[in-house]
Amino acid sequence: MEWREKGLEWLSRYGVAEVVGVGAALIGSSLVHATTGNEVLAAYGGAIGENVGYYGVIVGRDVSRARRAARAAARTYGLAGAVRTARDLVLEFGVAEVIDTAFVRPFAMALGMRFVGPSAGVVAGKLVADVAFYVPVLCAYELRRRFQRAPASD
Repeated sequence: MEWREKGLEWLSRYGVAEVVGVGAALIGSSLVHATTGNEVLAAYGGAIGENVGYYGVIVGRDVSRARRAARAAARTYGLAGAVRTARDLVLEFGVAEVIDTAFVRPFAMALGMRFVGPSAGVVAGKLVADVAFYVPVLCAYELRRRFQRAPASD
């Protein structure tokens, strides 16, 4: 698969979630800042808001896709399907998400708010943090896709 096709696949997977995540980050950051007046807490509010919006889209889409696939195969999705979906999401996002949410994203957003201002700083910090986030996420996604396509050996 050439890079253009790969980029379009990644955009299809993550694009809408990113747009929703930005809006949720701005809302979360604004609410916390208005409540506390603290930029560091507002940065965490932005990071948490972004996670809620971003993963709401990703999880909702993955569960919906897996349920449709199960139905098409005349199976029920049930607990086993939910566990498979959760496993796939943890493999794709787990390590990157822990590092990102706990350290990278709040730090980048706090610096952005300090030097660029509240709204623009949240977006600038988000973009910087996204670079650090997507390197391991895209690697994990591609590995997962490769294993899913690999024929099972008996």
